Amino acid sequence: MTESPAEPPGPKPIDPEEIRRRMDRISDIFAGMVSHAERVSRVRCPYRDRMDRCTALFRCRNQRADSAGGDPEVLLCGHDGALDYRTAWETDARARRRVKDKIAAIRNEAAARREKSRDGEEAL
Repeated sequence: MTESPAEPPGPKPIDPEEIRRRMDRISDIFAGMVSHAERVSRVRCPYRDRMDRCTALFRCRNQRADSAGGDPEVLLCGHDGALDYRTAWETDARARRRVKDKIAAIRNEAAARREKSRDGEEAL
């Protein structure tokens, strides 16, 4: 009896046509997901979770207290899809100014440290 030569160990190569079919299938799946996300993003607040809770870490005029007597810390999203949610974000001019001033101070301190470090290196 003659035995056929044993196949080399390891994974068998995948057919290039099979790879192409798998990649096409994955592309179709993601294309559908992206299309749905784009459609939904035009009418649904991105900070609204599936339980209608607001997950934003900032104030929004669409936030509502839970009237069902739940956790007072939890805010519900009152966005009904009939408005452009992007205009709902409130901005506090004083808070914005404080943040800008703080950023400027940090930049100035960093520049002063770099300058001091540079002066110390030149003295060597």
